[in-house]
Amino acid sequence: MPYGDPKFTVVNPSPDVDQTIRSLRTSDYLAATFMTGASWSYGYVVGKPTRMATASTAMALGMTCAGMMLLQNGRARLRGYRENEKEVKKYGAWPVQPEIKANQPGERFPIATGLTSPSVKPPLNWRNYD
Repeated sequence: MPYGDPKFTVVNPSPDVDQTIRSLRTSDYLAATFMTGASWSYGYVVGKPTRMATASTAMALGMTCAGMMLLQNGRARLRGYRENEKEVKKYGAWPVQPEIKANQPGERFPIATGLTSPSVKPPLNWRNYD
């Protein structure tokens, strides 16, 4: 997940796997099906001596990747990092929404002061070396 404030409405800041799976869209299922099928096809084309074994292994890897992609995208929508109008209508918004602030200098957006800042490497006090 990205570091920063979400750009969309937060539905649940910490969704579990069950809620993430319940909130999957049809496009998510189609993407997972396509990724799994494409992985099987790639394994079949590439694995010439043992086509079926290679295709089955590639399909298992593709299905694993598709499952991780489904959970990542669903979780990002529930947390507000991806477009989530359908989830907001279905589940409602979280009562406490983060404040979206402008890009201002401060602790989170420090201003560059040179190679090292004075808080990391204080300037030398030459009067102590008399």
